[in-house]
Amino acid sequence: MAPPAGQIRPAKYLASFVLIVVALYALVFFTGNGSAKPKLGIDLQGGTLVTLTARLADGGQPSEEALTRARGLIETRVNGLGVSGAEVVRDGTNLVITVPGADSEGAKSLGQTAFLAFRKVLSQPIPAGVQPQPQQPEPSTPPSAGNPSSSVAPPSSSAPPQGRPAPALQGQPSSSTPPPSSSTAPPSSTAPSTPPSVAPGTDPKLAEEIQAARALRQSVDQNILQQAAAMLDCTKPDPLIGNDDLKLPLVACDQKGEFKYILAPVDTDDPAVKKDDFSTFSRLTGQDVDNAVATNNQQGAGFVVNLSFKSEGGEKWGKFTSANVNQPVAVVLDGKVVSAPNIQSAILGGNTEISGKFTRKEADNLANVLKYGSLPLSFGTSEAQTISPTLGLTYLKAGLIAGGIGLALVFVYCMFYYRLLGILTILSLGLSALIIYAVLVLLGRWIGFTLDLAGIAGFIVAIGITADSFIVFFERLKDEVREGRTFRSAVPRAWVRSRRTILSADAVSFIAAAVLYVIAVGQVKGFAFTLGMSTVLDLVVVFLVTHPLVAMASHSKFLSNPKFSGLGGAAREGASHRASTTAKTAVKEA
Repeated sequence: MAPPAGQIRPAKYLASFVLIVVALYALVFFTGNGSAKPKLGIDLQGGTLVTLTARLADGGQPSEEALTRARGLIETRVNGLGVSGAEVVRDGTNLVITVPGADSEGAKSLGQTAFLAFRKVLSQPIPAGVQPQPQQPEPSTPPSAGNPSSSVAPPSSSAPPQGRPAPALQGQPSSSTPPPSSSTAPPSSTAPSTPPSVAPGTDPKLAEEIQAARALRQSVDQNILQQAAAMLDCTKPDPLIGNDDLKLPLVACDQKGEFKYILAPVDTDDPAVKKDDFSTFSRLTGQDVDNAVATNNQQGAGFVVNLSFKSEGGEKWGKFTSANVNQPVAVVLDGKVVSAPNIQSAILGGNTEISGKFTRKEADNLANVLKYGSLPLSFGTSEAQTISPTLGLTYLKAGLIAGGIGLALVFVYCMFYYRLLGILTILSLGLSALIIYAVLVLLGRWIGFTLDLAGIAGFIVAIGITADSFIVFFERLKDEVREGRTFRSAVPRAWVRSRRTILSADAVSFIAAAVLYVIAVGQVKGFAFTLGMSTVLDLVVVFLVTHPLVAMASHSKFLSNPKFSGLGGAAREGASHRASTTAKTAVKEA
């Protein structure tokens, strides 16, 4: 039989709380890398500050709309998996990114334009610094009719030099060796079909650099392309980043600066070229990508990125791979070659794998940018600097001292005013801190949540919300005792009357935190997140710990003694009030 309203079986509720704590700490200690510490924000552990300078192909000033969209896309990339503690703000025509930790290269990669295209490789990869011998590009391989799924062939004549086997790009994972051109690439996704044309602007020097680079490295003259490959220095900044013309050939470096490539156009305006000829032109850009996911390489070490194309893109990819089996194709990101694998077989359906000896972080970066879109602007060389956590730790120490003094005063007041109930308040707050710590560690692993000073402020404010829940319950309990009820009989009635108030107050706090999280940016977002999370956990503690403990205390003769329970004053007030009421009634009757 179920107990009457307000009466519970305390052991059942406490056992549920213990199971929750055990499950959380089992995840803390037996999953992830074994670290039982929450991730700290940039103000507590230091980090990297990166400044990206926006630029246009014509050297003009970027528009407000383009800067706002670029900031939003970079913020989406950096927080793609959740709350990471990173911040992206505008500073004039610059974007300033702050990222916790010391990964300056990873922070720089967030500003990649992410202009993706697929280009056929026209000649052997050229080691950086080596002058190639003039040669004509290889003729296109006709489609392999009747055998679209032909098996892997020996390395073709366009294989990388020095005996390295060419990597594979196919619909299923491949066991072939990844390309020499693989890199720490971040990725790309929805890119415009054609980069902006060069026009006169406020920075003629930049416009001239882009125009000169196009004239040399995107010429239709094979001899000029050979000369461009010999002259190209892969160690210098590339003015064609995000500005290469898809309708022209391209001489490009790989992202590690180890090899140079001569690449075919993505498409062409030449009326002499048949539009259904896919032997040379892939006609594929980031606009054709539907999704990108980083996964383990099932056929070897490292990680790969699995691409899926939209329906039209999948058709174009199927035609291109059918016409170029055993030929290399370059995945070109912002004018740099990410990977140049051989096409092992026709890839029908659009599901494709990019391999390249990627680490987990590199593969995640590539998939992230591919998934979340290309930037509407190109960005110049990034300036990165390391931020020291010393100042933040000083503030943290001062804040913790102040918070500790405040909590001590709250504990003293609760002990003086509530006595036994004050002890239960302290115990409940301690258990609340226990469960919050485990949640912080797990959120740091799962969604990249980082704890900063603003987040700690959110927890301190939430302590007040939790204490308010206890006070609402205890004051309602005192009211019941003043009306003449015993501690034991007062508990269920007080709980029924107070829990609606507790739920309403916590709901208002949570809604306020949720609204603040949606409209805020940067550290204010972290404050709102911790405030909302603590509000939810407050309900868990009040319902599964505080109420059951008070109910257990009310069943003990020793603990329910008014001298220890803190309810003696309420009982005396109630008795005095009843005696006064009785006396007044007797006088009236007399």
